[in-house]
Amino acid sequence: MKTALHIDIAQLFGEPVSFQTGAFRPRLRMSNADFQLYENQHSQACLQQFDGKLGYINILDLHLSADIVIPMQITESDMHIFYLFTEDRAIQIRDVQKRISYSISCNRGRYFYLTRSDYEIYVPAGRYTLVNFYFRGSIFRDGNERPFQFLHPLINAYRKQDPNSWCSIDFRVGTRTISLLKTIAAKIKKGDLDSEVNILWGIKKLIQLSKEKIFEEYEKISESQLKAKDAYATIKQAVAEHGQDFKLDDIARQLGISMDYLHQLIHSYYGQSPQELKIDFVLELAKRYILDGMSTDTVAYELGYSSPSSFARFFRKKTGMTATEFFKRYIQDDR
Repeated sequence: MKTALHIDIAQLFGEPVSFQTGAFRPRLRMSNADFQLYENQHSQACLQQFDGKLGYINILDLHLSADIVIPMQITESDMHIFYLFTEDRAIQIRDVQKRISYSISCNRGRYFYLTRSDYEIYVPAGRYTLVNFYFRGSIFRDGNERPFQFLHPLINAYRKQDPNSWCSIDFRVGTRTISLLKTIAAKIKKGDLDSEVNILWGIKKLIQLSKEKIFEEYEKISESQLKAKDAYATIKQAVAEHGQDFKLDDIARQLGISMDYLHQLIHSYYGQSPQELKIDFVLELAKRYILDGMSTDTVAYELGYSSPSSFARFFRKKTGMTATEFFKRYIQDDR
């Protein structure tokens, strides 16, 4: 694949230096890649590059004592994946001509469609590993992009050769991503025909893993929120139909989840246990019935209590008043 991303480390550090024992070592090592080490008085950088027919890999390690801005040029519009591994701050990728900035946060990844332009990478002081893959968007064909909705805007931009850059939502990266990157790095060798297959295999695996990460972080959260709302509404409906005379185990069974998960959902989104939520709904309904003029006996029956005295004890415990006292106080406050 023709080199289309040029990271100009030499402009900041000068000519590369020879590797020495004990020198700055990259976090991910591609043993068969072009390797360049740069040093100045206070900072170090290492750039590894591998040029494959189906994809290009860059790994840039930086150990910086001060903020720097690295010139970068894109000469062919392509799809990119960037991963940033660091315990420090986010970096910025800036389109110089269009004055647009994209951020990549600590230990996160992001996909880009980057157009021909001059760019800058702003990197604060700290230690970073920035991994970049770029590849032709044409690997998506015959509808095989359908499962990857987070990439659809970028793929469409690539197909139209949109003059504007695009980026995907970002996502967490961690041990699984690092392990996969190490596997990819170990599989590629210069002059080995299998390297081309392994690069494409690696890109496909990274895209599939990204999809999982995005689902876990974004779509799965939305799914649990919907499930929590469903559980909330189901408990409320059960109180409306049966008062307090139903079991939360039956609600969990109705929803197709365990009691532990029901508790987790309600507590996570409503700050209560399912039992506390049930009691609140029962009390809310009891107050409404009392204010509608129902007798205590009728309210107790409507709410599924075994006796009026059981309901009376419940109501007094929760409000500090009898039903009659509550009714009188509400009437007085309403005047």
